[in-house]
Amino acid sequence: MAAKRTVYHVEPSGERAAAAGVKWQVEAREGRRLLHEPHRTQQEAIAAARQRAKEHTPAQVVVHARDGHIRTAYIYGDTLASPDGRGRRPGQRGGVF
Repeated sequence: MAAKRTVYHVEPSGERAAAAGVKWQVEAREGRRLLHEPHRTQQEAIAAARQRAKEHTPAQVVVHARDGHIRTAYIYGDTLASPDGRGRRPGQRGGVF
């Protein structure tokens, strides 16, 4: 079975954080640890997420726009790794339940 992929989300931060000058955040679950990194710009957040993804392959970076839709995504390491841990590969139905 393929290894589980860590997914890093780059997304706008909440209103309270934005008032403090933090506009973007990186969120992910690395094993049992929940990652939450604040950044002032989207470019800084993307760079930080991509660096973490390269260090923790297989991984994926999902960049969200201000309105929440997915703008782009980057995949590092095993492209057949399952983001949901069910053993599915791209284009494959079903999986291990």
